[in-house]
Amino acid sequence: MKLSLGQPEMVRAAIMAQPPPSPPTMPASTTVQRLYHLDAARALLLLLGLPFHVATKAIFESEPPAIAFQISQVIGGYLSVTHVFRMFAFFMLAGYFAGMMRERKGARVWLHERARRLGLPLVASLATVGVIQFQLQALVLHKPSPRFLGMPLALDHLWFLIVLLGYCVCYAAIPIHRITAGPRIQRAMLLCGPGALGLMLALGGWGIVRIISELWVPPIPDAPFETLLWQQFVFHAAGFIVGVLAWHGRIGDQVFALRHWVIWPAIALLLLVLIPLDPLIRPALGMEIYPDETGLWIMRTIELPLAYLMSLGSFRILALLVKGPSRTIRFFVDGALAIYLFHLVWAMVILPHIRATPLLPELQWLLATGIVLMLSCASYVAVRATNITSILFCGTPAKQTLRHKGKTP
Repeated sequence: MKLSLGQPEMVRAAIMAQPPPSPPTMPASTTVQRLYHLDAARALLLLLGLPFHVATKAIFESEPPAIAFQISQVIGGYLSVTHVFRMFAFFMLAGYFAGMMRERKGARVWLHERARRLGLPLVASLATVGVIQFQLQALVLHKPSPRFLGMPLALDHLWFLIVLLGYCVCYAAIPIHRITAGPRIQRAMLLCGPGALGLMLALGGWGIVRIISELWVPPIPDAPFETLLWQQFVFHAAGFIVGVLAWHGRIGDQVFALRHWVIWPAIALLLLVLIPLDPLIRPALGMEIYPDETGLWIMRTIELPLAYLMSLGSFRILALLVKGPSRTIRFFVDGALAIYLFHLVWAMVILPHIRATPLLPELQWLLATGIVLMLSCASYVAVRATNITSILFCGTPAKQTLRHKGKTP
């Protein structure tokens, strides 16, 4: 454990020692260059949730549980690594685009648009997908779901829409002139000098807030979904705020394609600390599912600094791979919301059949994920065929979706 505590200090020292160029000061009216790789990121970060949820449904929300999935180092490694950064990066992007669209359209128009493009899919999904998942959880997976708001609804993956809407409302309520991201904040976000250490410490402190909420704040009685919802709202606010500051600091073209040598060794060192503590992979390593309380505090403290670094690394890789528009990327960008909304229903239907096959657990997982992706894409194509279903599940009218004009972050 002493080694684990020492490694983050090495990371901080390396960050402070590196002096990348200072971020340029840009006027608010400067035209922002389109970053095509962010389109890919917006879709990819949601689609990475498909194999994650296929596995977690089989392991934690099925009876009997898929022990073979849980003790697979391949599956556990994927769950652990992607879970660290996926939603942080998603909310970071959402915050960046929120700042951009609020400035372009004005807070009132932008918020009205968010209510339509996020609120309507939320209500429609709860009334359909939420009801179906609640029933499938008991009938197919044989492990009944908790109720949401006292009704026979399964919130499951739909929490992110509620949290994102909440962030948008909070952000719109803050006068724009009160939000500043001066040179010190810009340099910290670009891992320049001692400000980077302050950012890492702030993110680590935010993780401590999370563990305090988990250990010391009593859960809402008989309301596990509601308890999880407010905890997620608190924890993921860090990513959204970082994205908003990236927009107001006009450093999107740098932070979303950051070249900094320290990112990769820092990720490696922090992963060495996190992985033995992560309940998602510990059973595959022959350990008890949960670490002791000291390990839990360490894990929560380094989660967000690691999430930020892994997000930067992921954006950099995508910046190298994606140089311009792509029809395939456009399809998944336009369809990411609908695909994500429908995928868990298909996972619940498919999993019992795939688990009954004689395949290795890793192959079962990959096969189930592939089938779920295809069926979810087919569901997206079906709902975008009419205006009403496209508005309800894609957030945009059918004609707009078909013309590849969707811009939902």
